[in-house]
Amino acid sequence: RAAPACRGAPASRASRRGPPAADPERIQRLRSLMVNAGPEQEAAEGGTATRRRRRAPRNVLTRMPLHEGSPLGELHRCVRDGVRINVHIRTFKGLRGVCTGFLVAFDKFWNMALTDVDETYRKPVMGKAFYAEPQLSLTRLFDRLKLQESSGKKGADSKTVSEELALTNDSQTLSSKAGSGRGRAEEERERQKHSVRAGEKKTSGDRSEADVGSRTAHTEGASAGGARARSQSRRRRRPKVDYQQVFTRHINQIFIRGENVLLVHLAH
Repeated sequence: RAAPACRGAPASRASRRGPPAADPERIQRLRSLMVNAGPEQEAAEGGTATRRRRRAPRNVLTRMPLHEGSPLGELHRCVRDGVRINVHIRTFKGLRGVCTGFLVAFDKFWNMALTDVDETYRKPVMGKAFYAEPQLSLTRLFDRLKLQESSGKKGADSKTVSEELALTNDSQTLSSKAGSGRGRAEEERERQKHSVRAGEKKTSGDRSEADVGSRTAHTEGASAGGARARSQSRRRRRPKVDYQQVFTRHINQIFIRGENVLLVHLAH
């Protein structure tokens, strides 16, 4: 600490002169050198409490317009104009399918968010078929889809034809039964009479033989049923998986990672 001034010592020259006068030219020069001088700084100069200005938000939606003039700028145009796009996605082996929808947001890593998406895809090939199946291409994908649709239509047409034939046959049999119903009723009555007479003539010995025969038939049937069950259990194998089958589905919202994007182009 500075030594206390003596009581009898004369006052310094600075204390005699007082505070220096403000230099307006210097203040104006400093203000011109300041960057982004705003009302907050003016308030700070007046002695009020300073507050930090709020920074503009920085997120995906604010950064998308910054990609104008680049390939990502075309994606921003699709977002702005509502253009439908096709996104080709892949698996660990190659092409998986195509997603067709409206782009909502994207970033510089090609991560995309789509809405109202129609996806055409094929499940990834697993097991030994991974080495045997050829690589999927767009032509093979859509050719397989057309083949499935045509075969499905043919199957539906054949089902309708078979149902119509069955209905006509049933109607014919019903009409024939209605015509010959009376004659069959008389024949059934005569058969019942003959069966009653034959039942009265049977003896107790015949009954015992019938019981023995039924027992042997039951045991033989049980053994045959067990053998059949064993053979069926041995024959059961895993069902063959058709890796060439193509699926289609509609998704309201989907997020696609940039590492799975192969190609993006406008939908026709």
